[in-house]
Amino acid sequence: MKTSIYQSLALLAFPLFALTACNDDLSQDNGPLGNRNRIQLSGEIDQVAVTRVNDNGFCDGDVMGVYIVDYQGSNPGTLQSNGNRGDNIRHTFDEANYKWSSAYDVYWKDNHTPIDVYGYYPFGSPTDVTVYEYEIQKDQNKAAEEGKLGGYEASDFLWGKTENVAPTEKVIRLPLRHRMSSAKVTLIEGTGFKENEWAGLEKSVLIRNVKHNAFINLQNGEVTATGEAATTGIIPYKKDDNFRAIVVPQSVSAETVLFSITVDGTPYTFKKEEAFTYVSGKMHNFSIKVDRKEPTGEYTFSLAGESITAWENDDVSHDATMKEYVVINSKAGQLKEAILEAKKDYRKLQNLKITGEINADDFYFMRDSMEVLQS
Repeated sequence: MKTSIYQSLALLAFPLFALTACNDDLSQDNGPLGNRNRIQLSGEIDQVAVTRVNDNGFCDGDVMGVYIVDYQGSNPGTLQSNGNRGDNIRHTFDEANYKWSSAYDVYWKDNHTPIDVYGYYPFGSPTDVTVYEYEIQKDQNKAAEEGKLGGYEASDFLWGKTENVAPTEKVIRLPLRHRMSSAKVTLIEGTGFKENEWAGLEKSVLIRNVKHNAFINLQNGEVTATGEAATTGIIPYKKDDNFRAIVVPQSVSAETVLFSITVDGTPYTFKKEEAFTYVSGKMHNFSIKVDRKEPTGEYTFSLAGESITAWENDDVSHDATMKEYVVINSKAGQLKEAILEAKKDYRKLQNLKITGEINADDFYFMRDSMEVLQS
């Protein structure tokens, strides 16, 4: 599920190792630099790894922005919109070589001036680092396509800072953390359903009454919701009976609908008696149990569980093999040949978009030979 993340200071060698929330020991062996004085960074996403595509949390082609700020004597410098040692340096992850390549190299000022390093994802064009305008997507179930991020990942925002790093030849670690909030709604099969009936029911969730716009302060990673709550809901990313969305951190007043849920055409709205706050960097988990009454067939909904947890990684972002739709132009009966001409392995394709024409033979090919095809 992916496409890309996020100009004279650093060639980021970004081997992303085990995720950690610590900022200690950010560089080792701060010895003499000699003639090697290029700044090198190593980045990682700080999150709970429930399912892991790779160790670093990023995939090939991801692009991030990096700012580098010199100390002024013994005092840290202030991140400015421009005029820093490095201003919004574009870094692209090269998975084959397991490193990050920068738009241009950046070097230490000298052998003794420390730096602060700021990083954010996805890469953008901030004009003011204190009020970077940001908007989450309405349709977060939209998949990545033709080099563009999918709706979910385009809504997420990662930020990190490494402080007071003395000149060194060693790689500097830069942990990036989720700064938005996450809502996850899980629908649970209750009683009254026939065997295999639940799996076949159409289900949908909308995240309601939240602001979609925000100002982000790149100096400290703070996210502030702006504007009015949108009249349209957020369509979450859906996998099985789990619905997950990126939400701007904010509070929703008491007795305001948080979610609209529909199962088999039956609507249900979920609200809380007290005000509810979406917390930055946290996941809000709601389990909704659905029962079917006999003999009327009426559906009833009840809250089975609610929790706030650390941010868990997901399989919709930072997963090159699952995130992006592969677009194939085919003639009827020649889908396999068209895929091979595009130099793709049909046995590994999970999301496929076809232009042109297909026939029954192509459907049989997808069914019988494309073993991991999902969409």
